Amino acid sequence: MKKKLCILLACFGIAACNGYDGPAPESHLVVEGWIDSGGHPVVLLSESIPARDGSISRKEMIESIARWGKVTVSDGEQEVVLTGMPDDRYMPPYVFTTSKITGVPGREYRLTADYKDFHASATTVIPKPVPLDTIYTLPLSDSLFCIMCGFTDPADETNYYRAFTRTKGIDRKYQPSTLAYMSDEVFSGYAEMQLASTERFNERLYELNIKLGDEVSVKFCTCDRRTFMFWQNFEVMLGINANATYFFDTDMDGGLEGALGYWAGYGASYYTIKIE
Repeated sequence: MKKKLCILLACFGIAACNGYDGPAPESHLVVEGWIDSGGHPVVLLSESIPARDGSISRKEMIESIARWGKVTVSDGEQEVVLTGMPDDRYMPPYVFTTSKITGVPGREYRLTADYKDFHASATTVIPKPVPLDTIYTLPLSDSLFCIMCGFTDPADETNYYRAFTRTKGIDRKYQPSTLAYMSDEVFSGYAEMQLASTERFNERLYELNIKLGDEVSVKFCTCDRRTFMFWQNFEVMLGINANATYFFDTDMDGGLEGALGYWAGYGASYYTIKIE
């Protein structure tokens, strides 16, 4: 049964194969960071884990946290050192953030991260949000549904789209919605994005899991092309490595120099829908 591995810590710089007895893989700094329009920067910082037996324990994930790292974000007017704090909504359960910087569409944000001998940097720009024209549900079976997000792509812009979902009582944070990414390189005008599967740790890959009675919040985002391609390649990698017989990938471009992972700016719009 294919399972998701939706924690980036467990996806980068990892050699994971049964019986592997070669040299230890090179250690990498792993950064998972984003800033939403109207939101504050959130950054997870850790070291990659050599999972030799094809599995990674919660203890290993926690031990990999770069608690003593220094993370800064600049918006062109001020540079702020982010505060590290425990946050069990995430895995690893530790984030760097600040309320002193708020995401504004059109503005560039520069991230730097220092830990041990690692130094990483990246920049991202938050694009303008594109609002939904409509949001509704369609039944897939007696108990399973999908959410349809209809929107009109601006004709004079190049836009890339990504969606996240959070189900009340199940998710404590927004999770990626599987295959929920689109580029206006292949369409124009009105389009609809289908959300049918929320990625959760230890659930089967592409499992339909939006159910009758759920109350689902949707974060519908615009992003730049690099972020779009990162998520597209990430999900392809998940499918290829779903059985964890071998797992090693350091070539995905998330905009970072000196680290693996990504730093993304999202033009975000929020919606809530009851599945009934």
